[in-house]
Amino acid sequence: MRQRLARATIVDLVVWGIGLAILAVAIWGVIATVTTRAATVDGYAARQADIARASREEPVRLAVVGALRLGDIPDVRVEEGMAVRIATGARLPKGANTVVPLEDTDKASASGQGSGSSEEVLVYKAVPRGENMGAIYGKEDWISFLIFGLAQGGVYALIALGYTMVYGVLFMINFTHGEVFMSGTYIASYVANAFDRSGFMDEQPIIALLIVFAVAMTVSTCVAVVLERVAYRPLRKAPRLVPLITAIGASFFLQYAFARLFGSGMKRYPDVKALSGSWRIGELRILHIHVIVFVAAVLMMIGLYWFVQRTKTGKAIRAVAEDKEVAALMGIDVDRAIVTTFAVGAALAGAAGVLFALYNKQCTHTMGFMPGIKAFTAAVLGGIGNIPGAMFGGLFLGIFETVGPTLFFDGLGVPSPSQLKDVIAFTMLVVILIFRPTGIMGEVLTEKKA
Repeated sequence: MRQRLARATIVDLVVWGIGLAILAVAIWGVIATVTTRAATVDGYAARQADIARASREEPVRLAVVGALRLGDIPDVRVEEGMAVRIATGARLPKGANTVVPLEDTDKASASGQGSGSSEEVLVYKAVPRGENMGAIYGKEDWISFLIFGLAQGGVYALIALGYTMVYGVLFMINFTHGEVFMSGTYIASYVANAFDRSGFMDEQPIIALLIVFAVAMTVSTCVAVVLERVAYRPLRKAPRLVPLITAIGASFFLQYAFARLFGSGMKRYPDVKALSGSWRIGELRILHIHVIVFVAAVLMMIGLYWFVQRTKTGKAIRAVAEDKEVAALMGIDVDRAIVTTFAVGAALAGAAGVLFALYNKQCTHTMGFMPGIKAFTAAVLGGIGNIPGAMFGGLFLGIFETVGPTLFFDGLGVPSPSQLKDVIAFTMLVVILIFRPTGIMGEVLTEKKA
C-alpha cells in the first residue's frame, strides 16, 4: 500500500512539475513579448549614451553593424559605438535604447575618406532614451486578434456541442464528428458555387446563404443519423473501446469515400460580396465576416441551449443522459432521443462548416480532421458532457490559439509564431487537465457515468 502511495505521489509530483514548467515558460514568454520594443520610425537603433552629445556642428560617428526589417529576429547586439539600420515596426536589437530618425543622420565611410571598408553613420541629434520606440503590438492588434479568435472559437464551440451531447447521452467519443462537419460543407460547396456562377449569390445573398446552410445542415444530419443507426446502435451495449474504434474507422471511411466520389482536390467557396468589407474604428479594422460568424455561432448556441432546457424533446434527451433505464420506464423513447441528439449535433456541425468555409474560402475531404480535434479539445476543456462548458471551451480555445502564439512566443524570438497555434492549443489542454482534470466547468462524475 505504501509503495502504491509513493508511486502515486512521485507521478503526481512529476505531472505537476511538468505543468508548472509549462506555466513558467508561458509567463516568461508573456513578459518578453510585453517588454520587447519596436521602432516607430525608419532610422538607426543606437545607445543613447553614445549620441548624448550629438549635434549639427559635432555629429557622432557610429559603425553600422546590421539592418533589421519588419519581421526580422534581431541577431546582433548594439555595443558602444555601434548602430543598426532599422525599419518601422522592426523590433529593437539588444543593447539599443533609442532610435534616431533617418532625417537626423547621414551615411559616411568607415575612414571618413570614402574608403568604403564598412558602413558608418553620422548622427546629428541627441535623441532621448526610449524615443521613437513602442510596443511590438498595439491595442488595435490585440483587439483584432481577439475578434478573429471569437469567430474561430464560435466555430469550435458549435462542433464541440456535438461531441459533448453524444458523450452526455452515450458516454462515447464520436470521432466521426469531424467528418460529419466536413460532409455538409463539402456538398454545400456545389450549391454555393452554382449560386455564385448564376449571380443569385450577389442578387439575393441572404436567401442564397440560407439555402446553403440548409443543404449543409441536412447533409450532415443525414450522415450522422445513418452512422448512429448502422455503426453505433448495434454496439450500444458493447465495451467502450469497440464503438471508439468503430468511430475512428467510420471517420477514415467517410474521408476516402468523399475523396473517391468527388475528387481529392480543394473545393473553392465563393467570395460573398455581402459579407466582404470591414468597419474602421480609428486604426482598428474589423472584418464583417468575423463579426457575422461570431454572432451566428452565438445565436445558434443560444438556440440549442433553449431547445435542451425548454422543449419536451430536450427534457427527454436530458432524462436519457441521466439514466436510460429509468427514462424508458417513464415512457421516453430512448432510441428516438439518441437519434435526435446525433441529428441536432450534426446540424450544428454542418452550420459551423459553412461558417468555417466562408472565411477560409475553401474545403477539402480532410478539412474535418483538425477542427474536429480542436473541437474535441474544446469540449474536454469546458468539461465533456457539459453543454455550457463546450460553448465556453470553444470560445476560450479560439481566443487562446489566436492570441497565444504571439503572446507567448513572439517576445522569445521564435520565427513565425502563428504556425505554432496547434502547439499552444494542445499544450493548454495538457495544463488544464493537470490542474483540473474534469475541465473548466466539468463536474466529478459518479462511478456509473465514469
